[in-house]
Amino acid sequence: MRVNLKDDLLLAKGDDGLAAWHYAAIKGTTEILETLWRWGREVQVNLRDDLLLAKVDDVLTAWNYAAIDGNKEILDTLWVWSREVQVSLSDDLLLAKEHDGVTAWDIAAWNGNKEILEIQ
Repeated sequence: MRVNLKDDLLLAKGDDGLAAWHYAAIKGTTEILETLWRWGREVQVNLRDDLLLAKVDDVLTAWNYAAIDGNKEILDTLWVWSREVQVSLSDDLLLAKEHDGVTAWDIAAWNGNKEILEIQ
């Protein structure tokens, strides 16, 4: 059996719709995110669409999960990478709406995460 690093490991999703990328953001593991990002480069994944903007159930991205958890370190890392691959920082990250119309910006405000609201 031959394993395809890109499809069978890096981008594979579990029954819950989460890929390793999302789990790393949820758990707040910057080191794992960095490893996955590096592997994504190596196997020529579309870093913008397949990682940064990849949604679980067409709703939540790694950015959303990090905002929900209030993890500034993960958000800072994702922010830098988003600039690198030319993601629209306002439309695709800060103001992208979940299924109920809530944005990551809203979540940070509701949770009182002032540091996250100040990310630049």
